[in-house]
Amino acid sequence: MAVTCTALVAWPGLPFAEPIELIPSQDVLDSAQVVQIYKGRQDARQSLGWSNVSVAKSARQSASNAGNIIDVRDRPLDSVRQDFEGQQYSVNSIILNAVSALETIEQEASNTGNAVVGGDIGNVEQYFADGSVQHAKNRLTLPDLPGTLRQSGTNTMNLVYSEQSVALSSQNFTKQAEQIVDNRLFVTGAGGGGAIVQDGTNLGNIIVARDVDEVIRDFSGDQIVNNVVTLKDGARWGSISQNGTNIANYIEAENIGYLKQTSSNGRQIVNNRVEVETLAGVTPITSPNITQNSNNFVNMIVLKKTAEDGSSQVVDVLQQAEYGQSVQGVNAGTVSQTGNAVSIER
Repeated sequence: MAVTCTALVAWPGLPFAEPIELIPSQDVLDSAQVVQIYKGRQDARQSLGWSNVSVAKSARQSASNAGNIIDVRDRPLDSVRQDFEGQQYSVNSIILNAVSALETIEQEASNTGNAVVGGDIGNVEQYFADGSVQHAKNRLTLPDLPGTLRQSGTNTMNLVYSEQSVALSSQNFTKQAEQIVDNRLFVTGAGGGGAIVQDGTNLGNIIVARDVDEVIRDFSGDQIVNNVVTLKDGARWGSISQNGTNIANYIEAENIGYLKQTSSNGRQIVNNRVEVETLAGVTPITSPNITQNSNNFVNMIVLKKTAEDGSSQVVDVLQQAEYGQSVQGVNAGTVSQTGNAVSIER
């Protein structure tokens, strides 16, 4: 059963992403037990090519896919099972062949699968199958830069959110499944003084709740962010900011009973790159005007401060990470790579 509702891919402590506008399903509102199985492919693709852009002042592309989404706000859910076996592709492409009057260009691509938002939640099982993919891609080719240019991509898979409690949760992100954000900009002419911003975020196996009784989950797939700017030799720019974040097996709660989370065989990769194309080939460059930030987190626990009427409890945790993490591009920026971490805000 496929359901639709209003879902925000933005949770406390996590990066912000654009909301997905959906329509409530009465079947879910009347039922405390939900089974969702997604098999197939979602394509949100748009391509724009202009030969005469002397009039337009701004351009914005937004592509998004959603599969297996439940949002019943603060209503209780007895049990939920979500199986995702398929592909999501959100792709934006713009090709400009002439100098334009554009002041801003924005491209946003997002994919969301297996997301549950509710009140008191009983048993949740989420599965992202072998061979399943989420790809968020933005492509932009132009001879000159506008004042502001922004490309952003977000993939979210296996997410549970409750302001109350989650009893039992099982999340599985399999070995041959992957999340990829790919932002690519090609400047074919003299460029200009504009600012370039590229952002990519992958979120997999995420739980945010007040109280969590028991969680067992495994993350074995790949999370990859590519932010690449290719400039023609001699092109000018004002500033370039590239930001990539991968988060796998994240839990945020006031109280956690038992938690077992493992990660193996997969990879987290952030590739931030600015390069110049000459007759001799492509060469990476650095500059004081280039900022590159990379963040990889796997098996992350955040214990929030309890409410005044709440009570702290012992946390039984087993974490195991055998997982590859790598970054490229750290020009005047920050790099964070974390495995098996606990943050206590008490």
